[in-house]
Amino acid sequence: MYPNAERYLDLARQGRNEWWRYLLGALIVTVFWLVLGNVPHVLLLLSGLSDPPFDFIAINISIFMMFAGLAVTVKLIHRRSLRSLITPEDRIDWARATRAAAVWVVLAAVVAIVEHVAYPERYYLSFNPDRFFIYLALVLVLTPLQCFVEELVFRGYLMQGLGLLTRRPLAIAVLSSVAFTVPHLLNPEVHEHGAAIMAANYFAIGMLLATVTLRDGRLELAIGLHAVNNVFLALVANYEGSVLATESVFTARELDPIYSLVTMIAGAVAFHWWIFRRAPE
Repeated sequence: MYPNAERYLDLARQGRNEWWRYLLGALIVTVFWLVLGNVPHVLLLLSGLSDPPFDFIAINISIFMMFAGLAVTVKLIHRRSLRSLITPEDRIDWARATRAAAVWVVLAAVVAIVEHVAYPERYYLSFNPDRFFIYLALVLVLTPLQCFVEELVFRGYLMQGLGLLTRRPLAIAVLSSVAFTVPHLLNPEVHEHGAAIMAANYFAIGMLLATVTLRDGRLELAIGLHAVNNVFLALVANYEGSVLATESVFTARELDPIYSLVTMIAGAVAFHWWIFRRAPE
């Protein structure tokens, strides 16, 4: 195992870490996220104010409730700091997140350009200034926070907890990626293209985020990568029927899940090479 991963996983030994605390913590996070977090969306539907920007805000509120549940769990159940889910150091290194975002946005842009060249009829210009700038503000504020919380839960709390059961990095990466995949199977893309191929897509990005975290021994790279991936999708090159129902500059008439999976795997290899090519193992 990479020595950085050992140090990162050992953060779970801070505070109180009996098995029942993780079981209770998972229950608290789930209830806050899926029960309390969906109350605003239900109220919005009942009120008749189901306008897309309000829907986008309501859906993101569930993620903030997930964060509230995680904070209660980490602080009160485990008696440790939230920072310990991110790094073993005394401070969070946001420069790492920025570097990861810069690398991934270049790779994402290349993937979108290649797709447009290969399938010139797929993308069309969908820029609508009357609505785009509303979503620009919402996405730039809410989407990085949403990705930050997901990373704290799946690559922070969950992976560190799994590290108490096994020290095998591959097993930890796979199990956390499966857990990351399951809730995403509720996305509308699954009904359109099938569970198997979409599960493979979600699992692939989960494995990228997990392996980057374990290799670096901290969470900032995964936070930056995840945030810029979703922001790029929401604002630059989205597709019809996306779970991120936003106003983007370009829109694809359909999602090509096979192209998406192949380029995700290629992008993951490129990202690892780019970020870690000078770093000692």
